[in-house]
Amino acid sequence: MKFSNFFARPAVFACAAALAASFGAAAPANADWAFPSLAYSADEELGPVSWTGFIISPEVSFFGDLQLSGSGSAFVDDLDGAAIGGKIGYDKQLGNVVVGIVTDAQYSFADGDGRGGFANTFDTDLNYFGTVRGRLGYAFGRWMVYGTAGYAYGELEIDNNLTGASSSQTLSGWAYGGGLEYVWNKDITLRAGYWKLDFDKERFTSLGATNNEIEAEMDVFDFGLVHRF
Repeated sequence: MKFSNFFARPAVFACAAALAASFGAAAPANADWAFPSLAYSADEELGPVSWTGFIISPEVSFFGDLQLSGSGSAFVDDLDGAAIGGKIGYDKQLGNVVVGIVTDAQYSFADGDGRGGFANTFDTDLNYFGTVRGRLGYAFGRWMVYGTAGYAYGELEIDNNLTGASSSQTLSGWAYGGGLEYVWNKDITLRAGYWKLDFDKERFTSLGATNNEIEAEMDVFDFGLVHRF
C-alpha cells in the first residue's frame, strides 16, 4: 500500500469531504467557529446531558487479522494492520433510549504476502472499508452503551508478482457489534467500539483461472472523539 495513494481513494475523499462539510455546518451563522474544547467538564459544569444531534468523529481502528477463506486462500495469507478515517451520523434520544444512524469510511494500511511457498508471488492489500449502520443505545448519566448493525463494504486487491496480473474487487457484506461512549465535556464524547465485518465471496483472477475465490472477515476495534451539534 502506497501512502501517496491516500487521497486518491474515493471512499477516503468522500469521508474527508463529509467531515469537513459537517464541521462547517456546525458553525453558527455570522460567527467565528473554533474546534471543540478538549478540557474535561465536571458534573456540575456539564449540566443536563443530551445525546440528540448530528455527530462527526475522526477515528483510529485496529484489527488483528483480515481472515481469508475460500479456495484462493491457499495462496494468500491473512492480513493485519490499522486504519484511519471518520464517521458522520445522527442520534435521537427518547428517554434513556438512543436511536441513530451512522456511516463511516476508513483508509486501510493492512497488507499481506502469499501463503507458504507463495510468499514472494502474491501481494494483498485491503485498500479501504466502511459501513452504513443503525445504532440502538441506552444512556445513563454520562455513559451510553449501544449495539450496531448494518451494511459493510471494502476493496481488496491481489497482485501476482510473477505474471504482473492484478485484480481488485469491491467487497460487500454485513457489520455488527457495539460500543461505549462517555461524555467528556459539552462538545465531545469519548468512544470505543468493536465491530465484526463479514464480507461475501469474490473471485480474483490474479490467483488463476480456478481456485480463485476469497471470502473475508475481520474484527475491528476503533477509538475516537465524537462531536455533537
